[in-house]
Amino acid sequence: MELWDDVRRVIVRLTDEQPSPLRQWPDPSYDEHRPPFRIHLEAWAVSTAADLLDQFGDDVDLTVGALPFPPGRAHERRPEVVRRADLLDPGQAAVELDGPAVVRSGQMLQHGILLHNLSSDEMRLATNGQVTAVIVDPQTEHVIGGSTLPQLLIGVEFLVPAGETKRIPLLIGTESFVPDLGYVVPAGRWGLETTLTLGRNPDSPVRRTPVLPLTITA
Repeated sequence: MELWDDVRRVIVRLTDEQPSPLRQWPDPSYDEHRPPFRIHLEAWAVSTAADLLDQFGDDVDLTVGALPFPPGRAHERRPEVVRRADLLDPGQAAVELDGPAVVRSGQMLQHGILLHNLSSDEMRLATNGQVTAVIVDPQTEHVIGGSTLPQLLIGVEFLVPAGETKRIPLLIGTESFVPDLGYVVPAGRWGLETTLTLGRNPDSPVRRTPVLPLTITA
């Protein structure tokens, strides 16, 4: 109980910080938590994770962004492998960014894509209010990062009539999925892509966009 009281005091303090480094944490109002206490921090909060580890050791199970902290812990949870869909048919639709995408390493960017319907049929795009980018290495097109934030909205549909263009909100996160890169994707010129669900039925086709340019700054 004394251990949980110490952890609770730290959690309360961290929730009051602006911005808070916490993403998910044990409810401080509940007294039945047992170690290890699972705490999920933002990708930029490496120093906070180090402080928690120094203070509580194996009594905390830490995740920073998409990766366990520190790397190599026995109970680490690895990010899910991103399964890439087939490419969008360029005869059906074209996709471009709604302006240059520039984001600071460790931060997120609310941006947008322009979806041009080149077909003779209306396109129905099922989303949770936005689509989420993954970051790719432009040389290999391997997925190296993105956002693991929970998506809360469901059933938000965008309709794009034949021959018309619609702006679709796009979330760009810079969490690293690759331990060798660290906890955030470093500054540089990278690529991004997103997956489009073309319909609201469970068996609707899913297609990914071409790789689009992304600049990450320090």
